[in-house]
This record gives sequence, structure tokens and C-alpha cells, in this order.
Amino acid sequence: MALLTTGYLRSLCCSMGSISLFHSGSRSMSSIYNKIHRLKRQLGWSWEHFHDEINSIDPDGISPKLLQNYYRSPHKKPTPHVAQIIEFLHHECFPAPFPEEYDRLMHLYRGLRMSRRYLTKENDTKNLQRHVEKQLEEMAENECLGRACLHWLLGNIEFDRIAPLVEKEAYEALESTKQLALGHYREVISALEAHNHLYPDERVTTYHLYRVHYNMLACYLNAVTEKNRSHDAVTLQYIRDSGYLERCKEAIAEEPFQWSIALNGLRFSSLLEDEASVKSFFDLLIAIHPRFVDLSYEPYNQLSISVMEDYRWAIKNILTPAYLSLLKKRLNSKMITKK
Repeated sequence: MALLTTGYLRSLCCSMGSISLFHSGSRSMSSIYNKIHRLKRQLGWSWEHFHDEINSIDPDGISPKLLQNYYRSPHKKPTPHVAQIIEFLHHECFPAPFPEEYDRLMHLYRGLRMSRRYLTKENDTKNLQRHVEKQLEEMAENECLGRACLHWLLGNIEFDRIAPLVEKEAYEALESTKQLALGHYREVISALEAHNHLYPDERVTTYHLYRVHYNMLACYLNAVTEKNRSHDAVTLQYIRDSGYLERCKEAIAEEPFQWSIALNGLRFSSLLEDEASVKSFFDLLIAIHPRFVDLSYEPYNQLSISVMEDYRWAIKNILTPAYLSLLKKRLNSKMITKK
């Protein structure tokens, strides 16, 4: 089948409807809460300046009080209007680091995957894959960001084939597909690290690197049936060997509002039955927001720690009522001192 042409890509976009220039909203790794914090941390972004920026987009957009409420509340569900404004501002201030022509292919694939009516989805995915592979063959080695973007896309394409192969119990194809996805993600990391070495003033953030490492871990998780994920020996060994927990800490150090990354660190520390790491990530979590000391607290789009099986070891052995009571007293003492 012929490679995708520019005209074909354009017709594909039209047949699928408009594709957002932003990442998907509530299910994306970077929540509206995180994006508000990231925007607020910019130099010169006082609350007054933040609100002025919002007013420049929509004078009736978000009141100062409501904006600060979102800033303080990981559990608060954004309205579509609030999400649209914050997404727009975030995209303006923190555009994707990749060349636009390649980043659009990422969005094209995302739209293709999300489409429910698209009858030739698998064929068009294969065509897109061939097109991307051809572009990689013709791309210079020093085009680090372009290569990173295209390998990331190819990794995602292979990643999305893993779960269906688990359902079919096609284990030989499953393992080869998993290794293909992991290989592409390793190429992404190499390309991003090369770019950061060549252009230290234009570094791709630690958060982007974390996302690639998370995708690699997800390859292992998705290659196992859900009931076996929490005790799969291969997956647990990968977590130990890959340095994933350290990647979590690096991402939080750069952006100390990343509660979802702290939760992931806590989750996998519990699966590894690592006492020191459980305490470390729980401390990071309650430093981000003190309400996490209540294990039944539910941030937006996330189940509480108390009901999730993966945290069972941590709850039973570390996060006991007595331990949590001590942490609550410590938090209350800090709040009194601040006053």
C-alpha cells in the first residue's frame, strides 16, 4: 500500500473532524491543576498578571477567587470553559518541544485512535506508521527533536497493540510488539538527552523524559493481565532495575506540584514492598497537598489510595492509623506555626 502523501494526510484529518492542538484533557498526565501551577510558577506571573492573561482571552473567563480555588484543589473538576482557557494559555506558554510538522502527526494519531466511527482505522494506522518510518530514514541524525517525536509516535503505535494481543493470548507477537515499543521509547530518551547536551539553554523538561519512562513501564504493565500486574515478577524487576522511582523524584523536584507522579511513586514503592520509598513518596504527596494524609481523599479523576489494591502493602505495613495520626499532628503543627 502506498505511503501517506500530504494530500492523503489532509483528507484523513478532514474525514475525522477537527483535531485539537492540545493534549487530551482530564485523562492526560498533566491535569488542569498541574497546568495552573506550571503557569503560575513563571517569572512575573502574579495572580493579577495571571488574571490579566485570562481576561485577554475571555473577559468573562475565570474569576480570581475561582482560579485560586482550582490552584488549591487537586480534587476540583474543571468546567469545559475553564479547561479550554487554561489549555489555551498553557499551550501558548509551554508549546510542545517538537517541530510542529511532526507534532501534528502525534495529534493525528491520537485523533485516529479516539475515533469510534473510523472503519479503516487499522489500515490507516499502518499507513501512518510507514510514512513515519520513511521520514525517520530520511532524517539527519542531528535532528534530535524530530527524531524523538517520530520515535515517540512509533512507540505509541506499538504500545496500543499490546493490550489486544494480551486478550488474544498471542504471547509471541505480544513480546515482540512490547520490545518494539520499548526500543522506540529508548530512542526517544537518547534523542532528548542528545538535544539537552547540545542545547543546554533549550532543554526539554524532566517531565517530558519522565513521561517516556512511564510509557516504558506501562509497556510491562499492559503486557500482563490486570489481575496479575501487581505481582508479576518481570514487571517488578523492571521497576527495580530501571530507576523509575528515581525518575519520579527528579520530576517532582523540578515541578513540586506533581501529585500524580508522587502517587505513582507511592504505588510502585508499595508493590516493591520498599518501606523507605513508601515513606519518602508519601511525605512528598502530603507536602504537595495535606489532604492526601486522608487515604480516602480522591483527587480529580483518581481513585483514593484506600480502595486501590496496589497500595495494600503500604497501608497495612506503613500507612497505619497510628502513623497517619502522627503525620496529621505534624501537619497541624506546621499550620499553626504558619498562622
